[in-house]
Amino acid sequence: MVQKLFTALGRLYSFLLSLIISVILGVTTWGFWVIYQDATLQSEFTKEGQLVSVRVEQADQNQRSWRDILSHSTYLTFTYRGKAYTTRFVMDSAYVGAGDRVKLLYHAGYEAFRQPGDEVRFDQSKRKSRLIGWTTVREFTNEKKLLLLCLLLSTASFFFITGFIVTLIPIPFLQDIARFVFIAELVIAAIFFTYDAWAYLLYYQHIKATGRPVSVKVLATQRIAYNRRNTRHSSINWYHYQATIRYQQQERVIPISHDDFDALKPSDLLNALHDESVDDFMSVTYSPDYGLVILPAILWLLTFILLRPAMGRSPKNGTRQP
Repeated sequence: MVQKLFTALGRLYSFLLSLIISVILGVTTWGFWVIYQDATLQSEFTKEGQLVSVRVEQADQNQRSWRDILSHSTYLTFTYRGKAYTTRFVMDSAYVGAGDRVKLLYHAGYEAFRQPGDEVRFDQSKRKSRLIGWTTVREFTNEKKLLLLCLLLSTASFFFITGFIVTLIPIPFLQDIARFVFIAELVIAAIFFTYDAWAYLLYYQHIKATGRPVSVKVLATQRIAYNRRNTRHSSINWYHYQATIRYQQQERVIPISHDDFDALKPSDLLNALHDESVDDFMSVTYSPDYGLVILPAILWLLTFILLRPAMGRSPKNGTRQP
């Protein structure tokens, strides 16, 4: 009796936890989709809008949207060409109130105003070399990055909610759809990371071929572990190495080799390559990170394993070919 009670409580806990996570994922996906749509609209205002200066007549800091909870925003009321307008304004560093003049983007097609700039900003700093933590996602626009995030959240929500439904009501059709979507996502991921690794090698070769030799001052060196596995009998470590340098009164972080890491000390001079076309550095002795090909190789292998049963069946009678 007690065992059955604990079993029932465990199932109830699992049910409630799955329900809560499904709701959180669904709401988060919806929230980022709203942010993506707003970023797309902001892009239209930036490309097609006109920057005008207006005098604020009234500033209302009462929250009108769930997004106001996440930022210090106010709603500005003003008059432009004899017509009253109200627009949302995020105060990042300076306070804006009645009587102040602000510059806003006016779009004649929408007949509306918006604040210049992007509310959601991704780190675009060039202080660290692109070869460190390489990803082609850095080249995406804000809208594409937000869209990618929405797709990832949508996929996670779909699989979790589908799994939750199937545990309540076994529906083979949903399981088949989930399997198809999973394989499709796996193929897309394999293609993307294959392209990502290829783009990395092209970028490395570009700096290697066109980079100008420069001598830079080393401020510090760092060894960062990719992964670490310690056992009683062995310790296997994978590292990448980087150095903080000073070049033309600017500090930059660039990739270096293992030999550079062992030999360099603060204030030493390092022979590096500087490609002015991409404004990036790397050590002369730095070799490419071929570990980037491991992930796409694993993804392609998983795709082959999952598709092999379907490829081994006869298209006519569904039996395996000899």
